[in-house]
Amino acid sequence: MRQREPRRKVLVRARMRCGADWGDVTIHNMSSRGLLATSETECRTGTIVEIRRIHHVIVGRVVWQKGLYFGIRTQDRIDIDGIVAARPPAHKPDTRSGTDRRNADRPSVSIADREAGSRRFARAFQFAVAIAVVVAVALILASEVSGVLSRPFAVIGAHLDGSAARSTDGGMR
Repeated sequence: MRQREPRRKVLVRARMRCGADWGDVTIHNMSSRGLLATSETECRTGTIVEIRRIHHVIVGRVVWQKGLYFGIRTQDRIDIDGIVAARPPAHKPDTRSGTDRRNADRPSVSIADREAGSRRFARAFQFAVAIAVVVAVALILASEVSGVLSRPFAVIGAHLDGSAARSTDGGMR
């Protein structure tokens, strides 16, 4: 029988997501691939959890649970010293792009500026919708007026043509 890896006793507070719920968690001991923790949030065996401590993210599966205590087997190796000291991890998960989007300069936009921009957009959108409705109503109205006036104009045109007089005479002219 294989000996298990030695555990390092710690007392670390972190946040944990279990299902859709977030809650506080206390980590009591850690090894390179697992940890023992307690939480008010109930985590059943087989549940995938995500634990966050400053810059560190630990993802694992609950392998046992008894009361508030539970054990997690992690998917990646754990940087125990980094988590305890709360310093950034030695490696970042995504370093392909070479830039960290969190450090990028972002324009600071105040809430008042964002609200004013939203109001301008809303006014422009309302104006565009009103114009579209007016154009649609005008087209429908023009179509109806054209239909109503086409019959009398057809009769007048037939009388001016003389074709209406021939049809009433019965062709006796």
